[in-house]
Amino acid sequence: MKLSTHDMLKNVKSSTRIEITGELLVKVQNSLLGILKDFVLVCEKYGFYYSLCGGSALGAIRNQGFIPWDDDIDVFMLRNDYNEFLKIFKKELGEKYYLHSLETTPEYGMPVTQLMKKGTIKRSFEIPPNVPCGLNIDIWILDNAPDNRMCRSLHGLISTILGLIVSCSRFYKTKDYLLAYFKEADNIVKKNIKKKAFIGKCISFCSLSTWSLLYTRWNSIYKNNNSRYVVCATGTKHYFKEIFLRSEYCTTVPVKFEDTLLMVIKDADKALTRLYGDYMKIPPIEKRETHFVSELKL
Repeated sequence: MKLSTHDMLKNVKSSTRIEITGELLVKVQNSLLGILKDFVLVCEKYGFYYSLCGGSALGAIRNQGFIPWDDDIDVFMLRNDYNEFLKIFKKELGEKYYLHSLETTPEYGMPVTQLMKKGTIKRSFEIPPNVPCGLNIDIWILDNAPDNRMCRSLHGLISTILGLIVSCSRFYKTKDYLLAYFKEADNIVKKNIKKKAFIGKCISFCSLSTWSLLYTRWNSIYKNNNSRYVVCATGTKHYFKEIFLRSEYCTTVPVKFEDTLLMVIKDADKALTRLYGDYMKIPPIEKRETHFVSELKL
């Protein structure tokens, strides 16, 4: 049974889903770029590390901007810098933006930090109608990973378990909404939603907020900022496939992205090859990842 939310639901069709293409996609990309620029200005002001990552880094290297069909932006931050970012967020960005994260809104159980623009709406299946949302960039946190192999294995094992618990707890809390949203999906999808919700019910002796806070505290338990490895424990590939050498991922260089220069991992070729293989090759249409939303207001 595959319980990964990302793998389970990302390509499931629904009549209520809106595909972001054409002129709408261009408008979304322009708005996202504005959010990213505001975020980068704050990082530069305070000396915070950030780097484009995932498809955004790929777009910077291959397309000098957005991947033509992409409608999101992903960045890395180091845990220490992110903690400082949380302290100054309200003063620097609170007028225009708000945050969804395990620390600021643990009751939603969102593993990735989302910097959301006020006055906009971008609702995907992860966000039920009663939860505020907006057009956003995703901020993925790089935590310190133990140098000792056994400690790293333990850190990763418990992180993976807690991540699953948070996800199942969230499914339990939103089960009725998810089943209604994916009512046209096949029975396998519905069955997996119910399985995750059942696990969530079994561990509901603690609230989703409690599990979320425990998860992020465990991920950040190692305080050695000079450790050999860093890890994006909340990444879509989960702990053991999201471990990186600090020397490779924490040194950045400016790269052209649309009409500006943004920081990308110095050895981007190695990182992108690891993620995508021959990343300079344009994938055929059927293999391009398409995102959907149920509600959109720019």
